[in-house]
Amino acid sequence: MPLLARLSLPVLLLLTTACQSFSGLEAPEVSLSSLRLESPGVFEQRWQAVLRARNPNDRAVTIKALDYEILVNGERLARGNNNEATTLPALDDVLITTSVSTSLLGTLQQLQRLQQNAGEPLTYQLKGSARVAGLAFPIHFDREGEFTLPMAPQPAN
Repeated sequence: MPLLARLSLPVLLLLTTACQSFSGLEAPEVSLSSLRLESPGVFEQRWQAVLRARNPNDRAVTIKALDYEILVNGERLARGNNNEATTLPALDDVLITTSVSTSLLGTLQQLQRLQQNAGEPLTYQLKGSARVAGLAFPIHFDREGEFTLPMAPQPAN
């Protein structure tokens, strides 16, 4: 393997780290705040996903774009993006409303599996990347949590 090829990866990693540390910015934290069905369709459903973006920096940061996916119990539920610039005030957070879509078949299969474990906690994962003004490379985020679906009402006897 040529010497140049062996040195290129460590140099690239060093440059990436240097760009982020020279800018003095910490990565914004992104989490899922809510998910609500907007429009059911035969082949596709549109959901409103509200993300909470938190800025740990002592100066305002602008998120230029987000690209993410939501997984439930390890399986992708939806994929979304947002290309509207959002400024996060220093040491504060902002709610970012986006739209995501799911396919009917995938959603039905996932609901069927979830019904088998009714009442048990479900895991969710929000992972993706954010393009931040002033940084050359996207910042990746990966947030996990648990939730429990409400139990379906039982018929009265």
